[in-house]
Amino acid sequence: AAFSPTLGVLMLFRALLGVGEAFNWPCALRVTGAILPPADRGLGNGIFNSGAAVGAVLTPLSVPILAEWFGWRVAFLAVGSLGFAWMIAWLAVVGESRSVLLAGRRAKALVGDELEHPPARLSAMAQIAFAGLAALAGVVALGAIRIGPQAIWWGVALLMVGLLVVARFLPRHTLTGVDWAESLGEIVRLRRFWIMALVSVTINVCWHFLVNWLPAYLQDDRGMAFVVGGMLSAIPFLAADVGNLAGGAASRVLSRRGLMPSQARAWVMAGCAVLISLGATVGGVRSNTITLLLLATMALGAAAFMANYFAFCQEVSARHTGLVVGILGGLGNLFAAGFSPLAGHVKDTTYSFAPIFVVVGLLPFVGLAALLLGWGAPAPEPEPEPLAVPKAG
Repeated sequence: AAFSPTLGVLMLFRALLGVGEAFNWPCALRVTGAILPPADRGLGNGIFNSGAAVGAVLTPLSVPILAEWFGWRVAFLAVGSLGFAWMIAWLAVVGESRSVLLAGRRAKALVGDELEHPPARLSAMAQIAFAGLAALAGVVALGAIRIGPQAIWWGVALLMVGLLVVARFLPRHTLTGVDWAESLGEIVRLRRFWIMALVSVTINVCWHFLVNWLPAYLQDDRGMAFVVGGMLSAIPFLAADVGNLAGGAASRVLSRRGLMPSQARAWVMAGCAVLISLGATVGGVRSNTITLLLLATMALGAAAFMANYFAFCQEVSARHTGLVVGILGGLGNLFAAGFSPLAGHVKDTTYSFAPIFVVVGLLPFVGLAALLLGWGAPAPEPEPEPLAVPKAG
């Protein structure tokens, strides 16, 4: 991105960045789900997710200064280079044997006559349904030529949601033989998957609004300078780090005091929703100090909520944790992306972010209500399929 010659190329590289970042959560949750018991997953998820909050803390402390002193290209180059440092550290720590251990439930070498079998294909009915959906989504996205970029969002939304709906209503036998289609057909028939989809949308809209709009809010509505507003926006994300750890630890403590893990998480998430709702009041507060405290409380609640939300995701389907989390995260990001221009429009129309804070502050209650009403009675907690352990020698 630092070497982008035009805005279009910059946006393309930013999109590729988003694709690369998206692999983190499904992979990490697959690992924590495999190595931790249900009662400890909230804390484990909070620990790994705190890394994202650390990034959100460091970014406003460093990027505005780099951009102000050296230009935006240097800021992109400096931050992007950190990924290579992490990659080297990961490869040094996780050797080949550990990589195989964490690879997944079906990792194995193809031997003998397995190589002779041609790859399975979807049934004709499924191929027609998926191809028709892709064509329709493409036509909708091409509408951007006439009606603007929002058509691209509608095209992507049609494709993502349509895939789930088509897989849900196609007969199961039409999806057999192809691993991804079988897995998709299985999870979309689970009530808990759709419940978590609603939870994902509500909390991701809230969280991404904070991440994307908080510096602009402090500068535009609170009148702070660019660098000052950027640096102060680190405070709520520092609180989010605390929330990641505290939310997971709280559900762990409640589980050890006799509650089922799912009940413990639900209680913690209910308290978190109350903390998030305090952010709805920032529009009526004059003091910048109190505003920052409210925003920090909101961010803390959102992070703690998400640590336990991830643990619920791991119990939708223990065999397909990565796929479930990937789809749910994709839906959350999709609706967060659709909400962002709406937030900008409201700001331009009302000259204030206050109405948006009311919406995002109360939205997690919708997901929480769906979870409490639809998750069902506590059942024996599912354990992931054992991972393949490499033989010594």
